[in-house]
Amino acid sequence: MTITPKLIPFPLLEEVAPVLKTLSHPMRLRILDFLKDEPKQVSEIIKATGKTQALTSHQLGIMRNAGVLKQNRQGNAVFYSVKNENVLGLLDCIREHKMKGK
Repeated sequence: MTITPKLIPFPLLEEVAPVLKTLSHPMRLRILDFLKDEPKQVSEIIKATGKTQALTSHQLGIMRNAGVLKQNRQGNAVFYSVKNENVLGLLDCIREHKMKGK
């Protein structure tokens, strides 16, 4: 008799698939990694990505619209932080499985 492992319910998979699709971009993963510990100003995020302001802002908008990040304005400064902390586990998986021994 074969024991089937408990599968993740399909409705839950449907719920998380759009978030995983959003994160399936190297620049978005870099931004998430940079923001994992504390909120950062957009200028700091731009420096961390090494990309243009326009491209970085576009990626931030995609992640904000998907509910991954949140934005907070303090005077003229705009800060981003992780809204859905569940996604940080993905970074742990990447580190554990792809950076082991490097």
